[in-house]
Amino acid sequence: MRKNKVFVRHKTYNLVLLILDSIFSGKKYPDVLINELFKQEDLSSDEKNVVVELVYGILRHLGRLDYIIEHASRARITNLSTDILNSIRICTYQAVFTDSSAAGIVNNVVAMSSHNTKLSGFAKRTIEAIIRNKDTVSFPKDPIEYILAYYSHPRWIVEKWITESGSIKDVEELCRANNMEPPLTIRVNTLKSDIESLQKMLGEEGYSSSRTGIFGLIIDKKEDIFKTQAFKEGLFEVQDEGSQLVTMLTGAKPGELVIDACAGNGGKSLFLSSLMKNRGTIIASDLSSVKLANLRKRATKAGAFNIKTGNKESLTEYDEKGDCVFIDAPCSGMGVFRRNPDSKWRLTPDDVKELAAKQKEILSEYSRLVKPGGRLVYATCTISKEENKDNVRDFLNENKDFYLVPVSEIPGFGFNKLISEDGFFRSMPHIHNTDGFFGAVMIRKQI
Repeated sequence: MRKNKVFVRHKTYNLVLLILDSIFSGKKYPDVLINELFKQEDLSSDEKNVVVELVYGILRHLGRLDYIIEHASRARITNLSTDILNSIRICTYQAVFTDSSAAGIVNNVVAMSSHNTKLSGFAKRTIEAIIRNKDTVSFPKDPIEYILAYYSHPRWIVEKWITESGSIKDVEELCRANNMEPPLTIRVNTLKSDIESLQKMLGEEGYSSSRTGIFGLIIDKKEDIFKTQAFKEGLFEVQDEGSQLVTMLTGAKPGELVIDACAGNGGKSLFLSSLMKNRGTIIASDLSSVKLANLRKRATKAGAFNIKTGNKESLTEYDEKGDCVFIDAPCSGMGVFRRNPDSKWRLTPDDVKELAAKQKEILSEYSRLVKPGGRLVYATCTISKEENKDNVRDFLNENKDFYLVPVSEIPGFGFNKLISEDGFFRSMPHIHNTDGFFGAVMIRKQI
């Protein structure tokens, strides 16, 4: 429960309403909308925090909020316009998850719905009923229906996870964890600093932290972390511990040729450079020239000078030359719902099938870059069986010159709690307090 003892103008709630309307009507992404908003509007630090909390809080708890709206009042969600419904959602969130006063919440819904003379009175009565009855709402007794309503996940995802894990209780804990705000985890850039020095420097700048893993710090506050001198000097990158660990599966060593085949904006490429101590070569490739341009800027700032970027076509010269080919494949992102809660509402079963098929193509295509005796590391930030284990098994069945190496046998990888019985790497939000990652290591047989 967040304390709500700050001054926030009504304008702020209207801006939240506009963002939610754009997300639900236009399928736009919340982080993009919020960043654009902060550039255009003059909002205080407290008001920005309220915008972020309301937008992401409502997306995380959408199912629960809608259930409360329908069961604490006579409102029927399907009959409401988007703007009126989102006005009610904002105020329901305030009533359930903050200590905002009842009078203040009612004033908010009146102000946000005042443009609709036919429904403004209805919105006010609905919120008044929700404030009276919210604590007496009875959630479903059936365990699956309870997860859907209370922990706010789509039915098809919950049923998929139960089928794959075999445990309703485990899925309930996963869904609960997905609705929690994730920690701010950073990775020290060992090309420029070390974990002790970075922790001390950030502490002197007012950012206390705790150690996690080998290279990580969990920062106690998020506000203005990118304005710190430590960040300006390139001493750290924001990177979840799960993402750090899955990169370490590469076993990248100084002097090697490592190909980061789906590099994106380069977070893992930068870590690879640190692991290799700036010696050897990293070829970072991506379909997006914009992302590669951003990667180059980040590499310069980080002092990672052994990274070269190239498009897909440029990789042909590295056929059978890579000591390690790292494929962080585009995926459904089911492991990062706590960071991207909107994605659980936009994702469909067909999306998962299409992505799994695309991943199989990527695995097949980029495996040619691995030299005999070299490593092929496949990773995703999802917990979908067909995108992970099934894809690896299919690849190995079709490519007999590769074999699976249990993650426990990777030199220097001592995180046994993140290794599954079948030899894969798995990190889970509800177990490890990391994003959900999958990783598999395969070796190309010597000729």
